[in-house]
Amino acid sequence: MLTVLGLVFAISVLIGVPIAMGLGLAAVGGILAWGKVPLYLIPQRMFTGVDSFVLMAIPFFMLAGELMDATGILDRMLKFADALVGRIRGGIAHVNVVAGMILSGVSGSAVADASAIGSALLPVMKKEYGIDFGAGVVSGAAALGPIIPPSIPMIIYAASTSGMSVAALFLSGVVPGLLIGLGMMVTIYIIARMRKYPVRKERLGAREFFARTKRAIPTLVMPIVVLGGILGGVFTATEAGVVAVVYALIFGFFISKELKLHHIPPALLKAGVTTSVVFLLIATANAVSWLVTTQQVPNLMSAYLKSISPSPLVFLLIVNIFLLIVGCLMETAAALIMLVPILAPIAASYGIDPLHFGFVVVMNLVIGLITPPVGVVLFVVGGLANISMERVVRAVWPHLIWQLVVLALVTYFPGLSLWVPRMLGY
Repeated sequence: MLTVLGLVFAISVLIGVPIAMGLGLAAVGGILAWGKVPLYLIPQRMFTGVDSFVLMAIPFFMLAGELMDATGILDRMLKFADALVGRIRGGIAHVNVVAGMILSGVSGSAVADASAIGSALLPVMKKEYGIDFGAGVVSGAAALGPIIPPSIPMIIYAASTSGMSVAALFLSGVVPGLLIGLGMMVTIYIIARMRKYPVRKERLGAREFFARTKRAIPTLVMPIVVLGGILGGVFTATEAGVVAVVYALIFGFFISKELKLHHIPPALLKAGVTTSVVFLLIATANAVSWLVTTQQVPNLMSAYLKSISPSPLVFLLIVNIFLLIVGCLMETAAALIMLVPILAPIAASYGIDPLHFGFVVVMNLVIGLITPPVGVVLFVVGGLANISMERVVRAVWPHLIWQLVVLALVTYFPGLSLWVPRMLGY
């Protein structure tokens, strides 16, 4: 049965069938080969996969992300970031990273961040530094979206396990996210020095600096309200998504006054379409995951891995290599739903902290968003920059290498991801 399931999925991907449909076909093939359960179990498992209160947060955070540009939030973020780091060599690229770190506290999506910031800054970076460098920076910074809380992949991970706290998983990304952002800025500065990129000569006066900071305060408060409400027990992660949308609407209609009624339908449509794609992936992946679990694959894999090495450090190395390869080939949501029910019990049998392992899995698959051949962010940025994916891949390598370094640090020094959640009592 497992052989048929794997072959059907592999053939589907090779001939260009969308991954969600390929997973559904694989589930059908697996059940037919097994012959012990009826086909109607597939829609049942698909429904069960998306019947989760936690997953309801996804469309709301996506809608909040869609509303950002129309409300003027993005413009205020960029100007504030420019006031902070715009005069450093390679300043616009630094602005991209700082804005990405702030924006990550709103959308939780790498694609949304790449699309929003890339549309605004790529034309400017093309003029100042060349489009390839700009595309690499936008792609690398977009990976901060799902790492710095809130995070859509973390919501999916928590929904795929029992007892995992979404808030704790969110907090585990704070320190690694900051490390990635700061490391990217160091990389940008080194490249800018080597290539003699220009430095902005005009200094911002104190009045202009404080004016930009004042205008950015409502923007900066938004992620604090969202995350603070979750940590304070005021609302759940799902309700936080609703709060983010309401905050964006209030900000757009009454503070910036840039949001108009005609902006709402396109934002709803785009958020709905994106959500439907993610949910279809989750549904079909859950059917496949159920079949794999019924065949005792987690137990068999655990026994096999322990026969190779009883060391949790070796297990984490194997998981990292495996997930980095999976991230290159499969969409993040599908990979999480399929693999978490298999890998999480094995990690527990090795005595690995569930929260630490959860963040390691998420970070691995987020890095997959900027690795070929199925790196979604690479396609988005390539389209915005009007260059081939090969050029985007070459440009993003310095930032990708640093993210792999941070992944290694987080994997073997768990305190980097666990310090903030443990400090706050999780």
